Amino acid sequence: MGFCKHIFIYALIVFQPVLGQSKPEISDLTMDVKKNGIFIKLKTTVPVDLQNITGWATESGWFYITVLGAISDSVSITHSQYKFPITNIQTANSTESTQIALQFQREIESFEFYQSDAPPEILLSLRFPVDEIFVQAEKGNISKQTSKFGFQKTNKSRQYKRIRTGLYLLGSSLTVAGTMDMDNKNEMSWELPAGLSILAGTYFFDTVLRPKLNRK
Repeated sequence: MGFCKHIFIYALIVFQPVLGQSKPEISDLTMDVKKNGIFIKLKTTVPVDLQNITGWATESGWFYITVLGAISDSVSITHSQYKFPITNIQTANSTESTQIALQFQREIESFEFYQSDAPPEILLSLRFPVDEIFVQAEKGNISKQTSKFGFQKTNKSRQYKRIRTGLYLLGSSLTVAGTMDMDNKNEMSWELPAGLSILAGTYFFDTVLRPKLNRK
């Protein structure tokens, strides 16, 4: 276990320059439980770009929110008031990202992230397996990101940067989740080596292979 933690710390040091330098703080978490889903608000000190936010669910009932280049007020978030079907909240801050883990007693069918500039908030709607959609977007300057991946028409450079950011987010999410799982279960899960492999592979392609390909 000690060896894995050393690898994790080394990875954070190596990939820090590649990731964002700004550090928005997630200071508060509130939720509104509905019959067919939950609407969650994460209060931030400054607006957060939706491209730096990702979420995913596990078969064990955990839903992970990872925000690249941000930190969480762990005391405030973990002591947030929560209701069924949420039974536990955990946070993990690392050099390049923060992760908030929510444990559910119900299956998550789909989810969507929103972003509000005034006030600065990350908004998240999670839907249970029912037909009716309950979320109505709040008034204001809100933009939307669906959980289904789609790329807008853009030039190749911007598209590559978006893919690169997504891979770093995925690698960071898996690495942090694997480290948390290892601390809880005292054994290594698949997320940690998978996350480190994605981070290392993305970094190698971005810094070594891609410059050579561009010169051809």
